[in-house]
Amino acid sequence: MNAPSREGPHEMLMRVRHERAGICSTHLSRAQVGERPQLATSEGRGWDGIWLEEYGPFHATDAEPMPPRDHHVILIARDHSSYILQQRLGQCVEGPLRPGDMSMIPAGHTATFRGRLPSHLRIGLSVDHLIEAAEELGRNGAYARPELANVFRAQDQFVERLGAIFLSELQRPPHLTQDLLIGSLTMTLSAHLLRSYGASSEAYGGVAGSNVAAIRRALEFMRQPPDTRISLADLADASGISRFHLTRLFKKHFGLSPIAYLERTRIERTKDLILRAEMSLAEVALTAGFADQSHFTRRFKHYVGHTPGMYAREHARKRPPS
Repeated sequence: MNAPSREGPHEMLMRVRHERAGICSTHLSRAQVGERPQLATSEGRGWDGIWLEEYGPFHATDAEPMPPRDHHVILIARDHSSYILQQRLGQCVEGPLRPGDMSMIPAGHTATFRGRLPSHLRIGLSVDHLIEAAEELGRNGAYARPELANVFRAQDQFVERLGAIFLSELQRPPHLTQDLLIGSLTMTLSAHLLRSYGASSEAYGGVAGSNVAAIRRALEFMRQPPDTRISLADLADASGISRFHLTRLFKKHFGLSPIAYLERTRIERTKDLILRAEMSLAEVALTAGFADQSHFTRRFKHYVGHTPGMYAREHARKRPPS
């Protein structure tokens, strides 16, 4: 019979700590946080050109590859990590991560991670949005095809604050105002990345022509029957560019947003219907796609300066006697 091992309190404590550390570094870490524990996602929100995902911490015991994406990926750490190894573009960087540390993986490149990934926010930014931001900075109908730098670890308070706002919106329930807010934030992020991390660019011509073509496609789409409901998303799809870009183009060329331009166009069409006096004003309103006569009257006065009834009487007085 073997004699029982004499293990003092100090040795016992060290053994237990070692066993617990070994378990926690492998099995328990995965059991507690799971494989890539996704806490929130923007999937299904319909946000244009940007994707948001919030993750809890998890262990990548083996080198965990991130396949090349057709968009840029920005990771913002939300807590500490004692060790993380990153490999991409032939470079390898290892060390701790602090809250707020940003990593950026340019589109089209594979990345590999190993170690403890802290809880973090992942931002996917479309290449097209970055090009649109570069176009806004361009002159004389030429802009740059931008590329972003490969960033392993950087403290960027601007990106950190934007990430906090994105995360706040991700945690809110969907709302009609979010499209406008997220679109503005996306363009702000794009402009900042171009300013701070633009790696290289290639001159690209023909932008003025492509803008004109996009506007023409939107205008053609507006020529549907007046009672057809048309949204900004519909016009953007028809034009082939983003809602944000289309809105900027319309305001630049017409001084109105696409929806306001559409509304004004439909109001202009109603003038002839009013002067013919073959329909009631309620029927004219429905024919023009307005929900009711009251709404039609308000919008007609906004663009014309008179109510539909006043407009009809004014032109009746000016009409020469038959």
